[in-house]
Amino acid sequence: MSSLNPLPHLGPHLPTFLLSTLFFYGIQYTSHKISPRLVAKYGEFDKRTRTGWATHVVSMVHAILVIPLAFQCLSSPSLKSDPVFGYDHFVGHVFAFSSGYFLWDTLDSLMNSTIGFVVHGAACLAVFMFSFRPFLAGFGAPFLLWELSTPLLNIHWFMDKSGLSTRYPTFFLANALMFMLVFFLARIVYGGANSLLFFRTMWTERDRIPLHLHVIYCSGNLALNALNWLWFSKMLDKMYARIQGDEKVKSPKGGKGEKEPLIRDDAKDGEDPSQIKKEEEEEEGSLTLPANPPSPIVEKGDRDVL
Repeated sequence: MSSLNPLPHLGPHLPTFLLSTLFFYGIQYTSHKISPRLVAKYGEFDKRTRTGWATHVVSMVHAILVIPLAFQCLSSPSLKSDPVFGYDHFVGHVFAFSSGYFLWDTLDSLMNSTIGFVVHGAACLAVFMFSFRPFLAGFGAPFLLWELSTPLLNIHWFMDKSGLSTRYPTFFLANALMFMLVFFLARIVYGGANSLLFFRTMWTERDRIPLHLHVIYCSGNLALNALNWLWFSKMLDKMYARIQGDEKVKSPKGGKGEKEPLIRDDAKDGEDPSQIKKEEEEEEGSLTLPANPPSPIVEKGDRDVL
C-alpha cells in the first residue's frame, strides 16, 4: 500500500462519491421547495421543524436506495473470502454512494445540529472511506442494513408532524410497533450477530491488523451496539408505561431531537434568550436518530419528541 495514497481504491469511485454528495444536497433543496405545496401543516412549522423535515426526507431517500444495494453487496465472493482486506468494485460504488450521504450529513450537522450528530456523521464517513484502503469492506454492507428501521422511523416522524397520526391512529400505532420490531431484528439480533463475527475476525487477523485499528474499530463497534441497546430499552420503557396506563410520560417541549444549530443567531430568530438556554439544557442527552432514536409511542401532548 502506497504511503502517498492511503485510499488507493477510491479513485474509480470518486465521481460516485462527489455526485452522491451533490445528489443529497439536491434532495434537501427540493424538499424545502416542494414540501410547502404537499404538506398542509408545513406553514405552521417553525424553522427547526422545517430543517428536520428536509433532513428526514434525505434520510428516507438514502435508506430506500441503499438497502437493496446493501443486500446485493452481501453476495460478493471476494468479500466473503476476505472481509478484512478484500475488495469488490460494485461494493465500492455502493460505499461511495453512502459516503456521499455521510459527508452531506456531517456538513449539514455542522450547520444545523449538535456536536453529537457531527461526530456520528464524521465517524460513519471515516469508516466507509477506510474501505477503499481496502479495510473491513466485508462488514460495510451488514452495517448499512441497520438502515432497515430508518424508513419506518421517518414515516412515524412525518405522520406525527403533519397531523396524520390523529387522522390514521391505527396505522400510526402499527407503524410504531413495526419500527420497534424491525429495529430489534436489524440492529439487536442481526447487528449483534455480525458484531460477534466482526470480533472473531479481528481476533483471527490480529497479526495483520495494527493495534491502533483494533482499538478504534473494536471500541467503536462496542459503543454502537451499546447505544442500540440503550435506545431499544428506552422504547420498551415507554411502551411498558403506555401499557400500564401511565399517561404522564412527558418529554421536553421545544422540538427535542430536532437538529439544532451549533451557532444560533438568537436576535435574528427573535427568541427569548432565557427560553433558548432552557431548551438547550432540556435537550442535553436527548434521543433521536442517528444519535438516538425516539420512542415510537407518544402521548397527545408529547408530539414534539419525534
